[in-house]
Amino acid sequence: MKETVKSFFENDDNFYVDNANQALRFLAKYRSALLANTFKERYGTKIFSGPFQGMEFLDEVSEGCYLPKLLGIYESEIHNYVLSMVEKKPDIFINIGSAEGYYSVGLKRLLPDTEVFAFDSNPDAQKKCKILSEKNSVNVSIEGEFDVDFIKEFSGKSIFLMCDIEGFESELFNENNIGLFKDCDIFMELHMYNDIHNIEVMPKLFEQYHDVDIIYQNGKNFSVPEVIHKISHLDILLAAWEWRSYPTPWLLAHKKSY
Repeated sequence: MKETVKSFFENDDNFYVDNANQALRFLAKYRSALLANTFKERYGTKIFSGPFQGMEFLDEVSEGCYLPKLLGIYESEIHNYVLSMVEKKPDIFINIGSAEGYYSVGLKRLLPDTEVFAFDSNPDAQKKCKILSEKNSVNVSIEGEFDVDFIKEFSGKSIFLMCDIEGFESELFNENNIGLFKDCDIFMELHMYNDIHNIEVMPKLFEQYHDVDIIYQNGKNFSVPEVIHKISHLDILLAAWEWRSYPTPWLLAHKKSY
């Protein structure tokens, strides 16, 4: 580890601040992983709190952070909105960029009568989603890459759609197909794409058929689970850190009532 940290400062590019940020991010991820391993060894892999409290989780995720999901504080800014969708009991839940199935399986547990589709182009994510669904004894339809024409199969049904595809949301949704989603309630994480943040693009696209809100990350304003409230303040922050390298707000697009 020492050599890795040292390597960030061994070039002559004079970008000291950037190199320091890279080193800090590496060390923070390392410490976050240690905390996750300690928590798993002590408490197991059942989600500790939040909307999916009690769900059996995996030993590792397909990508990104782990401990916030296990603690149940992952993306806490949208917990109330997710639960509001649960209250509506949609006929269909479509999760595009489902990763290991945190939302797909979690929502299927809360919505046993809702048909759940988990889309991810990563075979490892598909495999982990299958394992997670089996651990929780729920039936989730696990698919590969999402095609917009898939939505046509559910005409007349209530649909809740979540999308987290690392910037490619601006390729998937466009002026030619946005009408297909006019009857869907949509949560979408917004990312950079070709040096443009999709917060500049996607809200305008959805406004024709949806009432649009933007939800921003709250930084350190989260509810600290009792199980970690006595550890160091830095470790509490790292336990909640979701490994984001820049702001990725959520677009909430609620279908309009005519």
